[in-house]
Amino acid sequence: MPDGEFLAIAGLRWITTPVCVAVVIVAVVGVAAALPGAAAVVIATAATALLAGAAGVAVVVLGPADAPAADVTALIVTGLAGVVLAGLLPNTPGIILVYLAMAGLAMRAQLRVASVLGLVIFGGLNLAYLLAGKLSVADLASQDLGVVFVFAVGAFTQSARISQERARQAQARAEDLLAQLKVSQAAEARAAALTERTRLAREIHDILAHSLSGLILALDTMELLGRQPGAGPAAMERMLEQVSRCQRIARDGLAETKRAIAALRGDDLPGPDLLERLVRETAASTGVRAELLVKGTPRPLPAEVGLAVYRTAQEALTNTAKYAGRDATAELRLGYDGEGVELVIEDASPAVHAGQARRDDAARLTFGGYGLTGMRERAELLGGSLTAGPAGDGFAVRLRLPAPAEEAGAAGLAGELAS
Repeated sequence: MPDGEFLAIAGLRWITTPVCVAVVIVAVVGVAAALPGAAAVVIATAATALLAGAAGVAVVVLGPADAPAADVTALIVTGLAGVVLAGLLPNTPGIILVYLAMAGLAMRAQLRVASVLGLVIFGGLNLAYLLAGKLSVADLASQDLGVVFVFAVGAFTQSARISQERARQAQARAEDLLAQLKVSQAAEARAAALTERTRLAREIHDILAHSLSGLILALDTMELLGRQPGAGPAAMERMLEQVSRCQRIARDGLAETKRAIAALRGDDLPGPDLLERLVRETAASTGVRAELLVKGTPRPLPAEVGLAVYRTAQEALTNTAKYAGRDATAELRLGYDGEGVELVIEDASPAVHAGQARRDDAARLTFGGYGLTGMRERAELLGGSLTAGPAGDGFAVRLRLPAPAEEAGAAGLAGELAS
């Protein structure tokens, strides 16, 4: 039995107990007043019925609240005792034991069970009245209406109690679901904040790594030119070229930073359409000879997919300049198919740098803990994959991202409508 229902029944007993005691007293007094002059058999039978009825009421009132079977049995005994008293002494208050039993069954037993047991007691009562033959049809109908009314009141009381308990349980479930929803919303907010911080870290790294690597290479070249013995006007001119290159890299890095900030605000994100410019700028700033090959029919890609393609190419070219040297070559192969897009960046180092490049392969997989590792995380978040490793005398990075043609078409149409 649920705790709420147990407490409801226990609380109900504080109300019904005085009523039950009063009913037993009235029945005993009324029957006792009618017994003088009756036959010994009638007196003995009435006394036995009164004792049985009183015992049944005592079980219901004094017994445990979580024993419905015992209560139902006691109420049946009480009802049958009332039937016996009604048959022996029709004009006495003995019938109120029947009323008490009918109300108790309707309140305590399941409605179907209470209805069956109530019909048994109701039928027994009418049979007893008919056998006694001391009541008119009007009196019998009146007694029957009283019994039915009391049973209906008991059934209504039980239904109200059950409805109240169900409402309490529903409220408790709703409060529990609300608490779970709040916890879920808090966890979702924390996850969103963590995702945004991770995205910011990737964007900052991608921009700074690309720009600062180009600056470092240009400054290293200037240092080498400045340390050459007997540096003349030619060396000075090359140094000025490097200064101009540093300025261009710094301006481009600042512009890229502004684009990233605009992207974080929801503006357009860089994508594959900027790869050609990225290749040209990388070649101009680092000396890496790079080219872009496109296979398949280019199409609009989801913003995050296009950004991942661009950042992966940017990171791979930065690593090529950092580890393979100025005279390295890099080939970018961008392919479109019906299921997605694939980008392969493969570089090759001169023979003088080949041994060093192979020794640095492990470092190039992480690039300080953010580079290609961050690109791999970005790809996995989008449902794709990124692999990187040695390839001949150089290094290869392969990015594969899902971007079905129909979804990409819908994304392009949405972008056109938004613009």
